[in-house]
Amino acid sequence: MEDATLRQHIADYDQWKRGLDGQLDAFSHWLEDHFPNSAGARQVVQQARQLLVEDQFTVALVGEFSRGKTELINAMLSHTYGKRLLPSRPGRTTMCPTEIFCDGSEQASVRLLPIETLATNTSLESFRRIPQKWVNHAFDPDDAEATREALMKVAATKAVTPEEAARYGFDRRHLDGNGNLVQIPAWRYALISLPHPLLAQGLRIIDTPGLNALGNEPELTLSTLPGAQAVAFLLSADAGVSGTDLNMWETHLVPLRDHRGTAVMALLNKIDVLWDDPDEDTDQMLRKMRDEVSKLLDLPQENVVGVSAKKALLARAERDPVLLKQSCFGDFEKLLVQRLMEHRQKVANHRSLHQALTLMADTRDLLKRRLNSGSATLDHLKRHGATNPDQLEELKQLHQTAKEQHKYCHQELLTLKSSQRMLSRQRASLLAPVSSQQLQQLIDETRKALNERWSPLGLARAIDNFMGGVEHQLSNLEREVDQTNRLVDAIYDRSTLNNIISAEQHFDIGGFRAALRGLHRQAAQLRRSPQLLLARRNRLTERFVATLANEVGRMYSQMISSVDGWLEQVLEPLKQHVQYQKHLLNRHLIKLTELKQKTQTKRTDLRALEEELVRNHSALGSLEDLLKQTQPAPQPLAPAPVATMANNVTPLKAPAIS
Repeated sequence: MEDATLRQHIADYDQWKRGLDGQLDAFSHWLEDHFPNSAGARQVVQQARQLLVEDQFTVALVGEFSRGKTELINAMLSHTYGKRLLPSRPGRTTMCPTEIFCDGSEQASVRLLPIETLATNTSLESFRRIPQKWVNHAFDPDDAEATREALMKVAATKAVTPEEAARYGFDRRHLDGNGNLVQIPAWRYALISLPHPLLAQGLRIIDTPGLNALGNEPELTLSTLPGAQAVAFLLSADAGVSGTDLNMWETHLVPLRDHRGTAVMALLNKIDVLWDDPDEDTDQMLRKMRDEVSKLLDLPQENVVGVSAKKALLARAERDPVLLKQSCFGDFEKLLVQRLMEHRQKVANHRSLHQALTLMADTRDLLKRRLNSGSATLDHLKRHGATNPDQLEELKQLHQTAKEQHKYCHQELLTLKSSQRMLSRQRASLLAPVSSQQLQQLIDETRKALNERWSPLGLARAIDNFMGGVEHQLSNLEREVDQTNRLVDAIYDRSTLNNIISAEQHFDIGGFRAALRGLHRQAAQLRRSPQLLLARRNRLTERFVATLANEVGRMYSQMISSVDGWLEQVLEPLKQHVQYQKHLLNRHLIKLTELKQKTQTKRTDLRALEEELVRNHSALGSLEDLLKQTQPAPQPLAPAPVATMANNVTPLKAPAIS
């Protein structure tokens, strides 16, 4: 039956990453075998491999209770188990934000973070690094009852007083109550690890259970959802867009789409309710509903689809292609595939991956030029014959030329090392505007302002002043980056390789700056939510400010890490080229010396040079095979560019490095 769209593309994407990782791993081993002095090059390759290992495709599901998010997840994951995996029931199935993934083990588990951790300002990201704070339950995914029992823990609640709920930041209007107590989730966050093929291949699903959870955990809106490659907003076809749906959309998802650039789609779930009226044209009704939702949410109609997760799950369990088509689940999967293809293109164009593949191509081309030059030398000596009295003089001249080139490489490396030290000295002044001390000063000033005037208006001003300070720091950083980029340009311009090594070497903070501006606009809109507007100073408002500061700090850390990596590797293409040239020349000198000695002892043969050519041919052949394995990004998207160099022959007698 036809429903392998998402599965096939995720499998293809995983296979592409594995193949690329294997190619880079083989290149790293090639460098170890053929170029021992290549630690810098291997580090470039390792960073590219780390990018591939850590990459995941995250789908976040957002919607109020009873919109069918759990059943949608079941339908997505039903291929392997052929049944409902997550327990589903009327009402609130998931009480806390839940992340579903595969940790690589065969053992399934659910890890739960107690709700009491909301009494602190510690972020979810920080708690991920404190395993002892979580309650862990392992279970057998093949045992239906054990799975149900373990996963139903996510829906656990506890009764507390309204005052205690307010201290945790919950809005009582969205809580069930009984007498003087209200029900709140027992857990703050859940991590579910399942040995499922889609999850093992990099799919990660985040389920957010309703407006209260989003409003009570600013980190979800400011950090978790922006990190997703696709966000699906679930609505119910039998209810349309309710007031709470619209509130959630405007408060949390519009800023996410408009200011953070996250791809958002709307799903009208439970379209099977439209099938019950035989007098109505179901397709026409669905088109009308999609059109209404598209206009109300200001979304392109192609990003609004109707589905029946319940019927899709049933169709897959019973292997019913007609029912599966009626469920329109394939339309949802096609939207996910589009997001997956866009994400794959971003990964393919990532600087780390591009640099590693360019390094491989440059190494190949340099080896090819050296091989061509060696072949020309060998052919010349063979044509003159082994008894030519001028041969010894020619060998001396070749040896002298090779020594001069080897010396030139050595001098070039010394110059590059000096340039590298110069760049390293730039680090302190370059990163001074975004130091942890500068950021902490901004945070302290913001907290002081809030202590002096805690009100919705005071909160708004504090946020604007804080992000204004961040913008000022980025402006100072940009001036330092421009100066350092000019220094890098000067280093490349001085090099004789500037026409051979053609890679973009400038550092650009534009992406970070845009992300931080988007964060500011998103936070400015989020702080207008009723929970924050009506709140006095409590854990929620403190957590909101702390989350904003933590997210800025996280972006600063990423920026500093990127700058450090750039400073360390920006000259690597030049260094790698010269080091490998020097390595090949050193081997060539050894062979010429052996040949000179044999000529002087009247045992003239050319096996020394022939052995070098055979070795270089073998090394080139294996490297060519590796480069042939590079697969472009899928059409119609353009493949990631890989710089290639001209394969011109460089005579051994040439005085300059090529």
